[in-house]
Amino acid sequence: MQVLGHRGSRVPGPENTVSAVDAALRGGADGVEVDVRRSADGDLVCVHDARLPRLTGRAVVRRTTRELAERQIPTIAEVLDVWDGRGRIILEIKNQPGQPDFDAPREKTARALVELLRRRGVPDRPARGWNGLDAAGPGGITVSSFDWFAIEAVRDSGLAVATAFLTMPRMSVAGGLGYVRSAGHTELHAHVSAVLGVTGAAARAHAAGVRLVTWTVTDDAAARAARDAGVDAAICDDPAGAARMVAR
Repeated sequence: MQVLGHRGSRVPGPENTVSAVDAALRGGADGVEVDVRRSADGDLVCVHDARLPRLTGRAVVRRTTRELAERQIPTIAEVLDVWDGRGRIILEIKNQPGQPDFDAPREKTARALVELLRRRGVPDRPARGWNGLDAAGPGGITVSSFDWFAIEAVRDSGLAVATAFLTMPRMSVAGGLGYVRSAGHTELHAHVSAVLGVTGAAARAHAAGVRLVTWTVTDDAAARAARDAGVDAAICDDPAGAARMVAR
């Protein structure tokens, strides 16, 4: 089972920072997951919440990249620089109804991410034989989202990155797999309660040709349960601790 740092690493944190990404990878994680939003300049920044108290409640998308940097919010380019192909990286596009930067199905954030990755040298996928597995492995890039329009925009871009559908706790593994398989995505990122709440979730995913990743693992017991359930990867708040547990 791959151990992936949640928001870089929430332990020791601070989450979604360059230091959190580096700490996770140095601590033995197989990769990291981070959040992607747009600034007012149209740049991509690494932050989870659409509004932050330290921004006096103003939306991230209404703040410039410089203003966000002054509050220790890095750009995705800076995160990719520190990652530098060590393990894998999952870029979660935040685009949810009711939030100030929601724009489905135009998908400004997804399209900006495609442009950024292309500028950084990510190639187009080969015409034949592509299944996304290399991109979901060491040194690879996966783009995930709760918003299927976002991951479909990335899928249709032709870039050699894996795409993953992220599901809320109330969605069953079976329900998520139906969409992932029909849409040609590489992975299903299902909530840990959905994965551990049924028997054979990983086997069902693998029979469908889909890798199963679970989120969010918050302690050693949950990491052990995810490993025993046969999932391909677990997104963990304390990736260094989870990596030590898995190695035992």
